[in-house]
Amino acid sequence: MNALGWMAESQSEPPRSVYVVHGDDPYLIHESLARIARTACPDGDEGSVERLVGAEASLADVLDRLRTLPFFSSRRLVVVEEADPFVSKYRAELETYVEHPSRTGILVLQAKSWPSNTRLAKVVEKVGLSIQASSPRESELPAWLVKLAKSAGGKLEIEAARLVVELVGPEPGVLAGEIEKLVVYAGEARSITRADVMAMVGAGRIETIWKILDAATTGQPALAIRELDVLIASGELATPLLAAMSASLIKLYHAGFLRGHRVSLGEACHAAGIPSFAVDKARRQHAHLGPTRTDSLPALLLKADLDTKGGSTLEPRVILEMLLARLASTRLD
Repeated sequence: MNALGWMAESQSEPPRSVYVVHGDDPYLIHESLARIARTACPDGDEGSVERLVGAEASLADVLDRLRTLPFFSSRRLVVVEEADPFVSKYRAELETYVEHPSRTGILVLQAKSWPSNTRLAKVVEKVGLSIQASSPRESELPAWLVKLAKSAGGKLEIEAARLVVELVGPEPGVLAGEIEKLVVYAGEARSITRADVMAMVGAGRIETIWKILDAATTGQPALAIRELDVLIASGELATPLLAAMSASLIKLYHAGFLRGHRVSLGEACHAAGIPSFAVDKARRQHAHLGPTRTDSLPALLLKADLDTKGGSTLEPRVILEMLLARLASTRLD
């Protein structure tokens, strides 16, 4: 079960005997665990929730806790966090437990990896639920934001949701915070439009990012770096800036890929999610970058992302400047 889809469904479900939350997105992991706790202990009794660390937990201790009757709740929830080593060590014993689980205890395994072809995973699917909390695809996020806003009492237009993703980047936790602000801003009286998003999400940040990308992808490195200085001086951090830039550049890459397969510019831009008013700009950007550099955009962005997250000793700001300079350099093909 995908975490985004699961959290958007009705929450009036009976609790399962076993849950597995697997993946690498901190927000989705946190929200999935929180929903499981609300389902298992609807009275909100935190005393019935016990958390253990997988590298330190013993199977005997976990099973004892699962089989101990709770004092003030109908169920006891035992969460094994970072459970990968715990699962590897006690896989056979866990298979046996899952086939005959406690009637009052609920086991939750939070792990990074959960191969679906193992016997344990197949047994869990029969009596429990596995929830994939990995970083979602960008294409999944707008529809999720619409549902998230609805659950908070707001009405978010799909085009506005797409703009939020473009502004913020594919970070579910940050996106959820922005939707919360937008719902409060708009109230229950009206829909949340693109204009509301422009006003509330980063204010003029998106225009400056577009200026940076326009300058870099049309051969103006000095202007691109000067506008980057403006954003950083205002307190913006390099990592979210790169995420926002990447969202636009990946669309430019997709449009270029389609053009390389004899799709017209207009159709390629539409398929890539580039609005009609930006088609001429995309033409100029492709002309400056050339097909080789356009095709290499995903690799360039991945390297910059890894470098800003510890893969390089350079300051993140310098990494961004180097990326912009490379995009702005003279075309060689």
